[in-house]
Amino acid sequence: MSRPFDVGSCSEQGRRDYQQDSAGHTQGPAGLVAAVADGLGSYEGSDKAAQVAVRTVLGYPYLSEAAAFDGSLKRGLESAVAYAHRDVQHEQRVGRHSGLTTLALLVVAGGRAAVAHVGDSRVYRLRAGTLEQLTEDHRDSRHVLTRCLGSRRGTDCTPDVLETDVQPGDVWLLSTDGVHDSLTPEQLAAVLTDGADAQVAAQALVESALAAGSRDNCTALVVRVPGDAPETVRGAA
Repeated sequence: MSRPFDVGSCSEQGRRDYQQDSAGHTQGPAGLVAAVADGLGSYEGSDKAAQVAVRTVLGYPYLSEAAAFDGSLKRGLESAVAYAHRDVQHEQRVGRHSGLTTLALLVVAGGRAAVAHVGDSRVYRLRAGTLEQLTEDHRDSRHVLTRCLGSRRGTDCTPDVLETDVQPGDVWLLSTDGVHDSLTPEQLAAVLTDGADAQVAAQALVESALAAGSRDNCTALVVRVPGDAPETVRGAA
């Protein structure tokens, strides 16, 4: 991909007393890394945990890891999440708190992409007019998280990792539950298919979630892959 990715993000505190979401991205000639994290609201310091997790995974050397493991990005994402878990625990010790966080991560390099997540922050992909949720929430039947970063009580921090291809015109969405629990898949897809640039789309998703009554922090990060979707798809959308 010779042209840069169109990336936009929006994060609002909403009706919560404080902001515990974090989001960020970095890109260059080799590709793109994007992440969102949602600190667990009942744990002091979870805002710091989310910030640390995003900062760690944005700085991880994925491409060198891929070169070491037969070109696969999977090992790199697994290692990055493990380092984020370690760094969140270090932040707990330094800050004397018990902050925990979710994490959703996207890495795009050349014609490949890999997605990793822990918790209930999500990654979606819009391709050829169809929105697909690529992650499955780590929640039990009571909607309690079964995986997160930073736990010292045996909670699983192992990420689910998916490696896939990238096509021109793909649109990726990383979101926290304040957004995707408040909007239907059809509403998410409608915003992502309207052709607006990534920043406008991210802001529209957050504003729509808040207007729909979300009581949580709301974060959306949108990535548009350079190039056009097939003409028939654009016409159908």
